[in-house]
Amino acid sequence: MRITDVEVVVLRKPLPTPLVVSRAAIPARTAILVLVHTDEGLVGLGEAVGDPAGVVPILREQLRPLLLGEDPFDIERLWEKMYASRLYWDLKGALVIALSGIDLALWDLKGKALGVPVYQLLGGACRERVRAYASDLFWDEPEAMAAAAARYVAEGFGIVKTHIGRDPEGDLARLRAIRDAIGDEVGLMIDVNCGYDRPTALRMGRQFEAFHPFWYEEPLRPDDVEGHRELRARLPFPIAIGENEFTKHGFLELFARGAVDYAMPDAARVGGITETRKIAALAEAYHLVLTPHSFSSGVLLAATLHLMAATPNADLLELDVTGTGIYEELLAEPLKIEQGYVMVPRAPGLGVVLPDAVRARYRV
Repeated sequence: MRITDVEVVVLRKPLPTPLVVSRAAIPARTAILVLVHTDEGLVGLGEAVGDPAGVVPILREQLRPLLLGEDPFDIERLWEKMYASRLYWDLKGALVIALSGIDLALWDLKGKALGVPVYQLLGGACRERVRAYASDLFWDEPEAMAAAAARYVAEGFGIVKTHIGRDPEGDLARLRAIRDAIGDEVGLMIDVNCGYDRPTALRMGRQFEAFHPFWYEEPLRPDDVEGHRELRARLPFPIAIGENEFTKHGFLELFARGAVDYAMPDAARVGGITETRKIAALAEAYHLVLTPHSFSSGVLLAATLHLMAATPNADLLELDVTGTGIYEELLAEPLKIEQGYVMVPRAPGLGVVLPDAVRARYRV
C-alpha cells in the first residue's frame, strides 16, 4: 500500500453567539481535516487544530510532497521525516499542528486496513469507558452559567469546567453562582485560558479556595513555566496545563520543574497519537495524570478516546457539551454517554467519517 495523496478540507460552522474566553471571542467552530489517500482505495481521516491560514499551506505545500509514494504503515518513520524536514524553522507551532493531522490520519488508516480500532494498535484497552467532564460554561451572565452547570449535573456529570479570566470581580461572581447551583460535591474546574499575570493569578487563586476547585487551568501564559511552578507550590489545589505545548520536550520541562499536576496535551496540536503516547509515558514516570485537551470536532474526540483507552495513567475526557461543534456528523457510530462516562468506539480505525453532506454544508 502506498500514499497517493494528502487532502485538506477546512470546515467552518458559524455560531449564533460567540464562545467567550479571557483573551478572545470565538465566532465560529473550525476544523482542519486531513485525508490520507492510498492506492488501495483506503483513506485515513485526521485533524489538525490551529489557524488554517498557517496550517493549511504547510500541509499542502510542505508535508504532502514528503508522503507521496510512502508506506502509510511506517508511522514513526514518517513522523520523523516530516518533523526533521523543517528542523531549522518550525520545531513548534504550525508545523507540529499540521503534522498532527497527518499522524492521526495514518493511525486511522492503519486501523481500517487491519480491521481493528486504534486502541488495539496501541496495546489494547485499559478501560472500556472513560470518565468525562462537561466542558462549557463560557463567559456569560452568572445566572446563565449557573443554570447550564446545574443542567450538566442533572445529566450525570460529576465534574464541570468553566472559562473565566476576563475580569477578577466578574470571575468571582460567576464562580459563586456556579458553585451555589451545583453544590459542594460536584467538581469545578477553573480555566483562565492564560488570562492572568503572576500577581493576579496568585491573588485570585487564593480567593478561589472558597470554591474548592478541582483544578486551576492555564492561569498564566503557556511559556511561563516558572510562574506555574510557583503557583503550584503556593496554592492548595492542582495546576492543569499543556494544551499550548507542542512537543514531548516541552512537557518534560513542565514535569521536571514541577509546574503541573494534570498534563493536557492536545493530540491534534502536539504531534498526533505518536507524540502524545510519549508524553503519556513521561507523565507516568513522574506519577502524573494525563488529561488530554479535546475541544474541536468529532475526529479529535475519537482520537482522544482511543488514546485514553490505551493509556494507563489517563483520566478525565474533556467533553464539549456546548452543542456548537461538528461532532456526531463525523463519527461512524453514535457517541454513547452514560452517567458521566463515554464509551470507547469499537469501529475500525478511529471510527470517523467525512460524509459528502458534511463537506457540502460546512466546507470553506
